[in-house]
Amino acid sequence: MSLSAGLDTAVKALRAQQLAVDIASNNIANANSPGYSRQRVLLRPIGIDGSDRYTRDALLGRTGFGVDASDVNRVRDLFMDFQARQALSSQAQWDAQSGAIASTEVVFNEPSDNGLGALMGKFFAAWQDVVNNPESSASRTTLVNSATTLSTRLQRANSDLDNQRKDLNRQVSGVGDQINAAASEIGALNFQIKQVELSGDKANDLRDRRDLMLDNLSKLANITYTEQPDKTTTVYLGSHELVTGNTVRSVETAPDPANAGMNKLVFSMDGSDVMASTGKLKGLLDARDVTIPGVMAKLDSLASGLITSVNAVHSAGFGLDNSTGLAFFTGTGAADIGLNATLAANPSKIAAASALGSPGDGSNALRIADLELANTMSAGTITFGQYYGNMVSVLGADVSRSKGLAESAGLLATQLDGMRQSVSGVNIDEEVTNLNSAQKAYQAAARVITTIDQMLDTLINNTGMVGR
Repeated sequence: MSLSAGLDTAVKALRAQQLAVDIASNNIANANSPGYSRQRVLLRPIGIDGSDRYTRDALLGRTGFGVDASDVNRVRDLFMDFQARQALSSQAQWDAQSGAIASTEVVFNEPSDNGLGALMGKFFAAWQDVVNNPESSASRTTLVNSATTLSTRLQRANSDLDNQRKDLNRQVSGVGDQINAAASEIGALNFQIKQVELSGDKANDLRDRRDLMLDNLSKLANITYTEQPDKTTTVYLGSHELVTGNTVRSVETAPDPANAGMNKLVFSMDGSDVMASTGKLKGLLDARDVTIPGVMAKLDSLASGLITSVNAVHSAGFGLDNSTGLAFFTGTGAADIGLNATLAANPSKIAAASALGSPGDGSNALRIADLELANTMSAGTITFGQYYGNMVSVLGADVSRSKGLAESAGLLATQLDGMRQSVSGVNIDEEVTNLNSAQKAYQAAARVITTIDQMLDTLINNTGMVGR
């Protein structure tokens, strides 16, 4: 090999190690950047290629032509990405659902002196006071206040649950906006990556950003994706294409005919429903359309059972003024239950007696008071208190279950993300080691150049000097 070839090899080494220093510097600078994948320069020896560029010396043979450092690759495990995104999707689903159900549990505030269970107990206790003192205006006024408080509390619980559904409905629309934003960015990144990589360069930072957007999308709903030969990534939301190349098929909010007053997400292009099996969208929809309506239906059954049972007994009794046939409660369920305005204005009309002209009779009031322990709910199998207790217990179990699943999914997501970071994350100690190694290799390559320079000086300036 000629001295000029050796010099060329040393220059290539300088450039390669300089690139290694630059890559290590970039890794260190982005050690805490979200979604950044550490990069490595791929060093490959340039061997003999069979060309006749150099004439082979029969005595010396031939060496390689230095180092190739033309490729800078990011370190990424695609299978680990897939697993991590599945875990993120599951975690987001249960986080959304557990948060919504926990808010539902707060509506009932149990156990508490102001909870519905305690208010029902006070309501029937007020009837017992009327039994003991049928002609007492104070007892009757206490009953009016107790009934008003109970009915107001039932209405407020129903209203609070309805407001929670409306809030979840707004969050569903917000998820649609987030999906569109992430999909639009992926489409734009697809175009940029395609342009960069088809020209022969590596779009490592753009790919990192695209992967981060895929992470964000996986938290929102169930997505699948595949990279195409042109370096773009096609993303599917459910079975529907969301991103193809730089074309984005956005989603929008539309009224849900099967769910009065609620919205659903549909694809703008053809109006087909966005089907969510995991992710935040799934959690919100399950809480909005299954859990909360189930609680509202049970609350409504409790209120309607109370209305029907009390009214049936009360309308058969007689007030202090011999009035009869009056319903105690108005309305049909939790949304509109209320004390009869006639009784609220004139408590003497409360039908405590079972017969005309019996102001001291409290037998009809006793029949209503006994309803507290009567099996009137669930086809005559349990009492009002037991029915409400079961409702709250089931709700509490749902909260505990969803929180447990959210915690479990979170632990799995954390573990998988840690494993993913162990592959693609930046290790400062490792980068410093690489930096020192590149520095020493650079110094050695510089020393080679110095040596060759001295050899050339000897050849040019000192050859033939002997004997002069």
